[in-house]
Amino acid sequence: MATFLDIGGLQNFSTFFVFIFVWLAVFAILSYSKVLGENKAIHVVIGLVIGLLVLFSPIATGTIEYIAPWFAVVFIFVIFVTIALKLFGATGESLGSLRMVTFVVIILILVVGALSYVREQVTAPGDNETDVDYGKTTTLLFHPKILGIMFIMIIAIFTIVLMAGKQYI
Repeated sequence: MATFLDIGGLQNFSTFFVFIFVWLAVFAILSYSKVLGENKAIHVVIGLVIGLLVLFSPIATGTIEYIAPWFAVVFIFVIFVTIALKLFGATGESLGSLRMVTFVVIILILVVGALSYVREQVTAPGDNETDVDYGKTTTLLFHPKILGIMFIMIIAIFTIVLMAGKQYI
């Protein structure tokens, strides 16, 4: 039975939505950054070409289909957190460093999600030769060598921050 909230038919248009999303995102980034100048026609054509190239790659299309809902949820979450902080009296100056840290964390989470999707879609040579499936992100992230590297990097970051910080004593 078809209902008003049945949006299953939109699945057929997902590649078109990905094309429009990539085209507009590339156009917006080029227009905002002005890397190629002020000419809007060049920005439109480059966005169109990159959008068409994404359509030819099923992995790129699938990655964008996988990441877009998470991007929307994170965007709404950031808006709600910003509203909540402003309700409690935070100013633009105090939100500056928090905004940068939040932006970096969100980008890292989205990149890890996209790369995990791509890794699941691609079969690399030697995938079937081991008993442990390194195609899963959790198996790779919780491998003892990776955990050791992350621990050493955290110690290095805190060491640099504390040694470069101001001495108040």
